[in-house]
Amino acid sequence: MNDHMVRMLSLSCAILFFQAASGPARADHFTIDLEVKAPKANRMVHAETLGLGVKTKPRAVLEIQAGDKITIKWILASTAKDVVKDVQIQFYAVKTSKPGDPPPPPREFDKDAILQTALTMDFKPKDKTEGELSLQVNKPGTYLLRLETKGAAVGPDDHEHFATLDVIAR
Repeated sequence: MNDHMVRMLSLSCAILFFQAASGPARADHFTIDLEVKAPKANRMVHAETLGLGVKTKPRAVLEIQAGDKITIKWILASTAKDVVKDVQIQFYAVKTSKPGDPPPPPREFDKDAILQTALTMDFKPKDKTEGELSLQVNKPGTYLLRLETKGAAVGPDDHEHFATLDVIAR
């Protein structure tokens, strides 16, 4: 490799490192704790963000027995420095083909959801909302549980928040 090629390679690496290190800073406006309790196991997951260039983590899984009653609790709290207006908080449980499947489009989960709830509110700094629901999972299968914000993204580089869990009933 000649000196010119080494300099070009070094410059390219430096540019890529600078771009990666100086990407847009994403402030998290909300925290989410989503906890699911079953008779023999529990699982808690926390907020992730959904936005341009954000890669999601693999979903956590909770295994239960068909017929088990599960209790779902969440706390969603604002960590924003200003008021965030008209944020919709939506929770749903929907049957999926397998763990890790992407959430269905809204029209599909509206008709296929086994549980669904939503509220819209303005969040002042440190405001929070909490919920608790119970659900009996009678049929074997995989169920996606998801709590998400809609309307929390305040600019083109901003993002929404969500917490997800796959429940597998055997």
